[in-house]
Amino acid sequence: MKTFVGVILFLTVVASQGLAGGAAPTALRFRELNGVQVNGREVIYPQRAQQLNGKQVEINGFMVPLGIGDGKIRRFILIEVPLACCFGDGPGIEQMIFVTLAPGQELSAASDYPVAVSGTFQVGVQRRESGAVESLYRIVNARARKLV
Repeated sequence: MKTFVGVILFLTVVASQGLAGGAAPTALRFRELNGVQVNGREVIYPQRAQQLNGKQVEINGFMVPLGIGDGKIRRFILIEVPLACCFGDGPGIEQMIFVTLAPGQELSAASDYPVAVSGTFQVGVQRRESGAVESLYRIVNARARKLV
């Protein structure tokens, strides 16, 4: 009887916390990243982005590869819509999320399909060695899967 009760308690904990031991990622939408304000060198982020800093998120979009090794992608920029046409403006820096996949994760080099990305969301200016701003938003230790 004690074993049965122990198994029931274990299954209850697993069901309430998920198999990975934590809560499900919070859904993030690109529109929630709008409204970045720059005042000199100070960057003010939307409240929702600030609230999710350091948290697990999931967001859908299209990838722009940042390098391909062995036909696989491990780093990319996630954008809301595909870069399919030269007519019109590309996304602003506040509409780009730099993604670094977790060790062992990779995607095929084709970039014309939508993906769902989950991982740790980071908010803050990241600069290149030259001092130029590279990103405002990042998802690290990410997992990605095709949606099509």
